[in-house]
Amino acid sequence: MSTRKSVVLLSGGLDSATLAFWLAKQGHIIECLYFDYEQGHTNAERECAISIAKRLDANLNIVETPRPRDSLKNYLPLLNDETALLTDAVSLCTMAVTFASASRLEAIYLGINADDRLVHPLLQARFFRGIEKIAKLSVGNGLRLLTPFLNKDKVSIMRIGLKLGVPFGSTWSCSVNVETHCGLCSDCVARKRTFSEVGLADPTRYENKS
Repeated sequence: MSTRKSVVLLSGGLDSATLAFWLAKQGHIIECLYFDYEQGHTNAERECAISIAKRLDANLNIVETPRPRDSLKNYLPLLNDETALLTDAVSLCTMAVTFASASRLEAIYLGINADDRLVHPLLQARFFRGIEKIAKLSVGNGLRLLTPFLNKDKVSIMRIGLKLGVPFGSTWSCSVNVETHCGLCSDCVARKRTFSEVGLADPTRYENKS
């Protein structure tokens, strides 16, 4: 059993929740890190992250910060999706590196998966190796950014979570609403499809169930 001290970026979603349970099962001592993009203290995503951390008896560290791309929107009106993602990913990973280094943790784990890579080709292993090189230059240690689900799709990840007892009803996917899943955005559609393909009853309350 591992006794590594690691930080997991916990968004409250299916993938990061499963990753946190997977790490705990392997004996990792984990710190959870949640980025709150000023949605407010009662947003459901944040509450799901809190619930998952409590289930694991893990510390949840909440960083309240504007989403990096939003800070630049007035200066870059033509910001496309991939450039916006690059802005977010580099900034948030850098903050995670600072947190991990200050907390003397050995690795940062992210729940990036194969479905994410299909939508955002930027999210390849070499991207995270590049962040590691930046970390080595800035903090001078061997801190790793690890993505163990990078080649697994959401269905495979949910099946792993099912074996680990992940409380999927206490996870969040919607990218539109902050209180109830809309049921129509791409993330809600992917959530519905994943439950269906795994053969699990979906406990999620959607505004639109179609």
